Amino acid sequence: MKRIRQLLQGSPLKLTRAACIFALLGLALMSYSILDPRAIPVIVAMSVGHVFGISAFLCYLLAIVLDMRARATGQSVSQAPTDTSHDSHR
Repeated sequence: MKRIRQLLQGSPLKLTRAACIFALLGLALMSYSILDPRAIPVIVAMSVGHVFGISAFLCYLLAIVLDMRARATGQSVSQAPTDTSHDSHR
């Protein structure tokens, strides 16, 4: 329950990053099963790889929902750091 509450209070940026990591892990497992088509790598790719893929999709979907909810309530949705270092060189 605590983990779900942390996810709901998290930023869409962190959730999108988590979705990318999950997707890359799932893609790596599925790619490995193509390179090594024995039974165990294929079974691992079909089970664990799909769990990573579903987790990536759910993180991305939750990031969209949180972003839409923040925009509806008028909160700031951008939590990305701004790079102003190029302005100081002028």
